[in-house]
Amino acid sequence: MNAPRHECLRILDRWDVCRHRLDNGLVVLLLEDHATPLVSFHTWFKVGSRHEREGKTGLAHLFEHLMFEATARHPSGSFDREMERFGAETNAATWLDWTYYHETFPPEALDLVLEFEPDRMRNLILDEHTVEREKSVVANERKYRVEDRVDGVIEEVMYKTAFKAHPYRNPTIGWMEDIQGFTLEDCRRFYTAYYAPNNATIVVAGNVEHDRMLRAIEERYAAIPSQPILPEAPFEEPPQTAERRVALTKEVSAPRIAVGYHAPALQQRENAALSIAAVILCGGDSGRLVRRFVHEEELASEVYAWVGNFKLPALFEFHIDLREGTPPERALELLDGELKRLVGENVSDEELQTARNRVLLGSYNNFVTAGGRASALGFYESVLDDCGTITARLEALRGVSAEEVRSAAAGWLDPCRRTVVTVTPVRAREKINSDFEEQ
Repeated sequence: MNAPRHECLRILDRWDVCRHRLDNGLVVLLLEDHATPLVSFHTWFKVGSRHEREGKTGLAHLFEHLMFEATARHPSGSFDREMERFGAETNAATWLDWTYYHETFPPEALDLVLEFEPDRMRNLILDEHTVEREKSVVANERKYRVEDRVDGVIEEVMYKTAFKAHPYRNPTIGWMEDIQGFTLEDCRRFYTAYYAPNNATIVVAGNVEHDRMLRAIEERYAAIPSQPILPEAPFEEPPQTAERRVALTKEVSAPRIAVGYHAPALQQRENAALSIAAVILCGGDSGRLVRRFVHEEELASEVYAWVGNFKLPALFEFHIDLREGTPPERALELLDGELKRLVGENVSDEELQTARNRVLLGSYNNFVTAGGRASALGFYESVLDDCGTITARLEALRGVSAEEVRSAAAGWLDPCRRTVVTVTPVRAREKINSDFEEQ
């Protein structure tokens, strides 16, 4: 059944969002809000690193750079320079499921945005010189953000080890060999395949008039032709039946440990329960793991956890920065003890309500600004194909019970389904327990 061409949604019982679908497949979300003096304009594309093929990882991120280059009508860098005259904020981001470009600006800059954004969706100039230059920029970015940073290495190693066939196993920035090997033809094919109106969502939130805004978007985007979107490569991730461990030795002042459990996708009910569990364990000073590791045992300087909010199943991650001299094995022992307690007994009503309030507060804070509202709408429309699921998600979080937390933890936080990454300082290499050697 096809989605309606026009419909209005009530988001969080406060904001009316109108969704429109043009004949070329472009989705337009409009949130008229004259309480703010600004306009936020987002362009979301349903393409991220999960859509890439083996040997071509990092193309989605490379395009985050290329899209600021020259078009048939505008020279390289002119968009940012022109937007700066209005004091506007412009940026872009890429992750596993999506890429988006966003601007927040006073209304008088709207015509400029509507001149540039459709132009770069259709008329980006891709040539050998530009591609080679941006490949070099991305290669240096990878070296700085991943290879020279312990946090980046840990995250990359964890996902590569936890997944064997799943597209999330590849880093969004791409593997260095792939980045260096991109060709001009690779980029042209990627642009044609994914930077199309039928793979995009325009979100406009803030000080605009709905009918006038829709007409302006139709005038500038309706003539851009749709394109056949490449199907995602099929994959079958083998079930993990035994713990996987990787030991790293790095130039760090104290050991670290990261643990990733396979976890449900964003749209699954258990994802909401595990999001509450993450706050019960690591939310502020009252989090169970924070109290145990940081305040009582004084074994760590920081403990945090989070559940992936992705289209496909991902990981529930724990990251523990240990104090000097603390063996990672001791940290894993304490973590296991707290997880067994979470599974073995229901949390108290007070603890559950505190965790729910923390999660909901964080979610509602995303709606404070026009940019935050546009970002949330674009995210849910791109990842779950319906921005209206924002309300359903918050209702799910609000309704999570103590039994659901216990049940989700019991079902997902199984040692047989986890990956453990430890980092030991170089000077302490000889002290690494043999159990933590890479398997």
